[in-house]
Parts: sequence; structure tokens; C-alpha cells
Amino acid sequence: MIIYAGSATVFVRSLNTWEDIVGLLFICLFTLFYSIKDKIRLNKSFYFLVLSFLIYGLASTVKFGEVHPRFVSVYIISFWIAYICITSLKFRFFIIYEKIVYYLCIISLFFWLILQLIPDQLNNLINSLAFSEPGSSNVKSNIIFYTINDVTVVADYVINFGSINLFRNSGFAWEPGAFSVFIVLALYIHFIKIKFNKLINKRFLVYLAALITTFSTTGYGIFIVLIMLYTYNQHVKYRAIYLIVSAIIGVYVLSLSFMSDKIIDLFVDDSSALIDSSINNETKYTPQRITSFLIDFKDFLNNPILGYGGHDEEMWTAKLGAEIATISGIGKVFARFGLVGAIFFFVMLYRSSKLQAEILGYKGWGFHFVIIIMISISYSLIEHPLLMCFWMTALFYPKPEKYSKVTHNFKNKWFRQKQEVRKLRF
Repeated sequence: MIIYAGSATVFVRSLNTWEDIVGLLFICLFTLFYSIKDKIRLNKSFYFLVLSFLIYGLASTVKFGEVHPRFVSVYIISFWIAYICITSLKFRFFIIYEKIVYYLCIISLFFWLILQLIPDQLNNLINSLAFSEPGSSNVKSNIIFYTINDVTVVADYVINFGSINLFRNSGFAWEPGAFSVFIVLALYIHFIKIKFNKLINKRFLVYLAALITTFSTTGYGIFIVLIMLYTYNQHVKYRAIYLIVSAIIGVYVLSLSFMSDKIIDLFVDDSSALIDSSINNETKYTPQRITSFLIDFKDFLNNPILGYGGHDEEMWTAKLGAEIATISGIGKVFARFGLVGAIFFFVMLYRSSKLQAEILGYKGWGFHFVIIIMISISYSLIEHPLLMCFWMTALFYPKPEKYSKVTHNFKNKWFRQKQEVRKLRF
């Protein structure tokens, strides 16, 4: 699931695009294997979710007069994969996720250092070992665990420090910013595992090094939030010290030249010019996150209740003849699913944030909420089964207060599960 979420090749992107049927079947068969192995049954919540989505699909079909079965199927498959993962692994999912990303970070740092020294030779080597075509134009080559980006397509994949040029680290993902998202989520779980003690350790340093090499505004921004979370979970007498350190780190990160330049670029990006250029040159463009959100929000205003669903031809930019691929995850929620989808997303995220803070035993459920929102502003990763496990947990995993309303056996079961998760943190 982690490699698939990286979306660096046609094979793994096929979960959403269906370009490579083998790639789609591969993850579906693995999911089916684990559902049979663990004898997982679909519960009422899952059936309710699927039924609700089918009703939504029907309403969208009636509104626009066209059927899009693949659109409905893609989301139902994603719901199913996330459900099996949560039901099979429960909160062990987070422990396993953190461990895997830790080793992927080590691998990425190894290849990143080689990339700085001999970029052409490394690219030729990875190209010769690639088993699938790049999933997007900005990917030059990929070998499952590492991606080299095409800097001729996206120039800011190279960061200039005076006379020194550094390639950004994309890890296993299609681009550096996406890789930074997986890193900060792993770091978030790592903090919970160590019970917010002993900040400086080997794992933290690996995550920090990998995150720094991404040069990602999204990753750096969420890192500041994580430091605030760490501070919030300290003893009262230490909070003032950590708060000052957090503020200094935040100011320093935001003052970095590439950070300030990127933030300015986000606000000056001209959507009208992009649309005109796309129409005149018949070229596909991917605007920055703020511009993407504004474009999506206009689609939301055009279809505020149901959104445009799977009917991409109903996007206002498509009607003008432009080919614009927006990247804002939260923008997509509003534009594609309207108020119906937006309400579902925020309710599920709220419930899951509170549930995870309760089970994993930390203070500040709002930090989880903010982290997922920050991710959704920059990327559409929240639609992937892997990220669904972070914000849809509560739908498939009962809330603790529900157990207090049933039998004593359920209370004991809940207590045992909490104890099991606490042990896993060590």
C-alpha cells in the first residue's frame, strides 16, 4: 500500500487509473488473500458506506445523464482495501507503517547521496532496472524504492545554494513533496511510540535527514506542527522551553529562501494565464496548490451539493477546452463531491482524530486533524487507501464510548486492545 501510494509508476497508479490491469489486480489479490487469511467479514459500517456511495453515484448519474462505472468502482475498491487493512491490522497498522517508512528513508538517503555525485550514471542504472513506465511526466526513472525526477519538466526539483546545486529527494514517491508527507506521518507515529520522550534518537535523525533532503514546504510546515505536538505532550514545566524552541524552528524554516520563494509563488500563480496557455498550446498544466484550490472551489460553486462526481467533462476549465489537473486534495473533495462529500470527510476526520488520540494515548487530537488537513491542501493523497486508514479509522473501528454501552466482555476487549497497542509502542 505504501509503494502504491507513492504513485511513481503506471503499475502502482493503476489502482486509480486502471492503465495497467496487472497493477490493479496485484493489490486487490493481496487484499483478498489477507481478508481470507484473517477471516474478515464485512461489517454494517462498510455496507452502509458502499450503499451510500452507490446512492451518490446514482444521484450524480441522474443529474448529469451519464454513467461512470469506473469512477464508482475505483472508490469502492479503495474503501475495501482500507477496510481490510484496518480490520486486519487494527492499530498495528500505524506501527508497521512507521517501520517500513523508516527503512525506505534510509534507502532514499543512500540513493540521494549517490544522485548528487553521479546523477547520469545512477539514472542510467535505474532506467535499466525499471519494470514499469513512469507514472507521470516529472518522473524520469523508478525502481520501486527510489525515484529520479526529470528536472527538465519541473525545474524546482533542483535547489540552488550559491554555486551548489542539490537534487531534491523523492524517495519512492512521484515527487519530493509527496515523499515528505509519508515521512512526517511516520515521524508523527514515532513520537507516539516513544511517548514523546527522548526527542533526539537514531530514528528521528533518519526522518529529519530524509525530510530535509525533500526541500518541501508541505513537509517542513507539518514538521513544525509535529514539534508543537511534541511540546504539547511534555510535562508542564518543560512546555515553555519547547514552545520557544518550536517558535525558533518555525521562524527559521519559513525564512529559508526556497521556502519563502515557494510561498510567494503559491499566491502569484495566474490561473487565467495557465488556462489560456493550455487552450492555445493544447498542453496539460498542473497549477500550484492555492491556484488548484481556487479552480476547484469554482467547480464547487457550480455544483455545490453533489459536485461533478466522475464527470470530469463538467469541470469549468474542461468546458473552456483547457486541460488542467488540480492537486488540492481538499479542493477535490469540495469540487468532486460537493457538500455531501465535504461533510463526510470532515466528520470522519474529526471522529478518527479523537479515536486515535484515545487509543494511542496522547494529548491533542486536534493536531492529527490539522496534519491531515495540511496534507489535503497540497495533495490528493487523502483519496488513497493508505491515507484513508488515517482519516476513516472511526468508520470501521468502533469508538471507545460505544463499548461502555454494551456488555462487560466488550469493555474487557477494548481494554485488552488498548494494552496491546501500548505494548507495541515499545
